[in-house]
Amino acid sequence: MTELQRLPSRIRTRFIAVLALITSGITFGSGLIVFLYMKSPAFEVQLRGQVLKDMDWIIENEFERQVQKLKPRPVADANDPNKWFWDYIEQRNKKYIEWETKGKWEQ
Repeated sequence: MTELQRLPSRIRTRFIAVLALITSGITFGSGLIVFLYMKSPAFEVQLRGQVLKDMDWIIENEFERQVQKLKPRPVADANDPNKWFWDYIEQRNKKYIEWETKGKWEQ
């Protein structure tokens, strides 16, 4: 019987196949770990921190613009049950202003 000898090219082919399998397994494992990390809350917090760090001035400008659009609320509403109080305060303030500007100097 003749013995079958493994040819060097066959050994080299198996070595390349095993090396490719190991490389493929490492790549798949790395991808899986990265995927799991990107789904984690830690990644979300880190990403939000990095994004907001560069967007602070945009948020401040938008906030200032929205504040400028706000209109002041009237102090007394027509249906306000305390309207008499606000009217009284307004009349009293007018009297004080009159006394400070004119009455005080006439005594």
